[in-house]
Amino acid sequence: MSVPVLLTLIGSPLLWVTLVALAYISMARIKRERAMFRSRRRSPKSEWRHFVWPSLLLAVLGSAATILLETTVNVEWLVTFTVLYAFVVLTMHPRFCSPAFPFLVMLGAVALRDVVSYGPLERIVDQVAEVEWPVYALVFGIVTLAEAILLRWNGNIETSPTLILSKRGQFIGGHVVKRLWFFPLVVFLPPSFGFDVPVPVVLPIPIGVSLLSTGALPRTLLGRLSLYRGVLAIIALGLFAASYALDVPYAAYVLIGLYVLYEVALQLIKRENRATTPVFINGNRGAVIVDTLPGSPGETMQLIPGESIYKVNGTVITGGSSFYEALQIHKPYIKLEVLNLNGDIRFVQRAMYETDPHELGILFVGEPMSPRLRLRKL
Repeated sequence: MSVPVLLTLIGSPLLWVTLVALAYISMARIKRERAMFRSRRRSPKSEWRHFVWPSLLLAVLGSAATILLETTVNVEWLVTFTVLYAFVVLTMHPRFCSPAFPFLVMLGAVALRDVVSYGPLERIVDQVAEVEWPVYALVFGIVTLAEAILLRWNGNIETSPTLILSKRGQFIGGHVVKRLWFFPLVVFLPPSFGFDVPVPVVLPIPIGVSLLSTGALPRTLLGRLSLYRGVLAIIALGLFAASYALDVPYAAYVLIGLYVLYEVALQLIKRENRATTPVFINGNRGAVIVDTLPGSPGETMQLIPGESIYKVNGTVITGGSSFYEALQIHKPYIKLEVLNLNGDIRFVQRAMYETDPHELGILFVGEPMSPRLRLRKL
């Protein structure tokens, strides 16, 4: 049985489309960071590392549940899900990478088949309708629960700094969370292909998130989104559990409502984030730190995104340019007054070396390095 399982994974177009999308997301991030800060925040390997870990661990647990529950679909359902999900992934927007979107189309088509004529697709829709709603509830519940865990566990690690424009044309910093996780889930096909027992196959499901954090740190927004996703997952799994003892009326329509709420929850968080005063904005508090490069002196000095450097050796600074000008004056030793996220001042001291002024690895809010770069507006 291991051979057909492996073949269904490697032969799935959804897997290869996902790998293309992951490469595109990685290259787009590096290009944006270099245009804004003249340096990438992290290597492209980080996207691939997060792609497989820790999502594979959760996928093993999820697959154990579907195997124990003998979750069975048919070939038409499998092909329809794969094709629809592949088109979703090809949009290159990770926020659409959830089974909620293909499930919404599939369940909607099944629900309307008595009033809509699908022509040559009618036979396929009839075959898809043979897979009952508890399968949708179980798969959606498992994947969404895994997403909720990943958002809280892994989502805020190695986010990407960015610059945007306010409505008044002021430069604002932020952090982009744009990530794909790999979640291969095992389900069964009825006895076929010469086998006398159900055939295990793998659904190579990508889970994605895309979020721009300006009004709060990424951990806060992702924690809120994780909570919403977790609630939806529990409701879906509760519906699945109820199907063993109860005939749940209009369950398919309840699931359609859950899929809509899946996207609505994200939009509400984004709207609240845009309406909140930005964390990374210059004002009367010095040079605001968007991020620090890994392994740089700035990271060693424990400078945190969202903090601002107010003074260098007693000299008040107003931005990144005046910060580096002050460094040239006050070599070979610096004492920084840093305004932390709570509004308190703390002191950071460090000896200066010859290469430090150009290699501190501190990314400030300010004008992007490439003048031809068109910034997104808040």
